[in-house]
Amino acid sequence: MIEPEKANQPKSARLAVGLVYALTVPGILAWLAAIFLAPYLRSRGAGALSALLYAVFAPLCHQIPDRCLVFHGCPLAVCARCLGIYAGFLAGLAGYPFVRGWGSLALPKARLVVLSSLPMGLDFLAGAAGLWASPPGLRIATGLVWGLALPYYFVPGAAELVLRVRSRRAARHVLPMGGIKR
Repeated sequence: MIEPEKANQPKSARLAVGLVYALTVPGILAWLAAIFLAPYLRSRGAGALSALLYAVFAPLCHQIPDRCLVFHGCPLAVCARCLGIYAGFLAGLAGYPFVRGWGSLALPKARLVVLSSLPMGLDFLAGAAGLWASPPGLRIATGLVWGLALPYYFVPGAAELVLRVRSRRAARHVLPMGGIKR
């Protein structure tokens, strides 16, 4: 049985969420593949292409080799924490349709992102204060927790953007007095 709240969702919202989801899944899979492709290419002697991939991730991650996992004898294109964030995003995206459905544009309460940020923030602060040096597993885990929450903000936010862009485009094609441009 369809819940009354979901039955009343506009078709346009369901289509926008579906579109964002359909584009985001292959996008995050390609993103994760590129993280592993960079060291693989470096290990095979494809230096220029490998360097390009590392450069793509450089503005997003410090890429400190001691904090990166190793693949084919070379550091990944992102650190362990960033890898956890991206893997968490994929896992959260996999669960999104079962948790949120296809039609909701409502964002979760802010406490979700705050609570999911706490482990990563505390680990970062403790490391910065010199209390401990986080092992890679902890970095991955804290990133994973935060990444799990992100799709629940990204998908409805991007779907809302899609709807606004469509609405503005449609408004530009309507003439005063109800006429439609052709």
